[in-house]
Formats: sequence, C-alpha cells, structure tokens
Amino acid sequence: MRAFIGFEIPEQIRKLYVSTCKSLHSSCNISFVRLDKMHITLAFFNNLPEKEIETVKNILLDIKTEQFEIKCENMGLFKRKGIPSTVYIKIFSEGLQNYAEKLHSKLRELNINFDDKKPYTPHITLARINEMVDEQEFAKSYRYIAKTFKPSSFYVESVHLYSSDMITYKKEISEDFIKIFNDEETNEEI
Repeated sequence: MRAFIGFEIPEQIRKLYVSTCKSLHSSCNISFVRLDKMHITLAFFNNLPEKEIETVKNILLDIKTEQFEIKCENMGLFKRKGIPSTVYIKIFSEGLQNYAEKLHSKLRELNINFDDKKPYTPHITLARINEMVDEQEFAKSYRYIAKTFKPSSFYVESVHLYSSDMITYKKEISEDFIKIFNDEETNEEI
C-alpha cells in the first residue's frame, strides 16, 4: 500500500498559513493542500507490503520520545527545473530531527524500503503550483508573504502511519508521545 509516517498539524496553524498565501492565486494556477490533509512527513512508502505494517507499527512503538516543539520559521519554495513548484513552510525542530534520524535508521536496519533518495527536509506543504501565469507578480507576492510571515510553533503529541491513495488518508496506527506537563500548571493548590 502507498503510505507515510507523519505528524498532524494543529488546525489554527493550518488555517493561518493557507490564508496567508491566497494572494498567490492572481499570479499562478495553484492548488492548496486541503486543511485536513496537511501534515509533516517523516517517511514515505511508495509500496508498503501488508506484511511489513506490523513491523512499522512496532518501530513506532519502540522509538520513545518526549513531546517536542516544531517551529514554523518562514515560507519556502521547492523548484523543478528552476521554476517554483511547491510552496511550503520551513520548519525547525531538534526533536523532530532526532526522531526522524532514529526512525530512518530503524527502517534501514530492518530493510523496510522508504523514499530516502534525497536528504530529509522537514517542511509543511501548503500548495502546489500547476502553472506559472505571471512570474514577476508571483515573485512580488511571494516576497511580501515571506517578509510579513508570522512565525509560530506547536508541540507534536503523536505520530501516525497513514495509508494514502492521494485522495483519502486513513490513520492505520497512532502512537502518542509522552506529554510534558508543568507541575505548577497541573497541580492546584489546596
């Protein structure tokens, strides 16, 4: 099955950044990622055999980590043949990098094939550019969006294995991370 391991994005973060990019419509034919499909991919499987699903589940259960923060730092563009093809949010998280390294190492160790041809670049895809209509207008709009970008952050609480046929996503399994609570906030004085 076509599948990926990923993190969900909180709704307020998804809405904030998609609405920020709406002005790009006038300069290109752009398809925004549906809000309910936005995620951070950790590993993509073009064809994950059914017999390996249980192994992947066990890997996710075995990699223990505490909840960590993801920082949304700015906008970015992936290009294909020098032409912008994808609008994304640049993210930073030491916890995410550490988790991804452990996950990728374990997948390789157990010979589970995933797409690792390119170096792992954590990001949140916002939109795909189907056709550039006005490059100068696009550049102007994009520069304004990047200049006025409002950084934000959120905490990752769980990791999921999704099956995906590009139209529907289905959570196959989910593993909650250990939540970190501040004792002063959670304990009431009597």
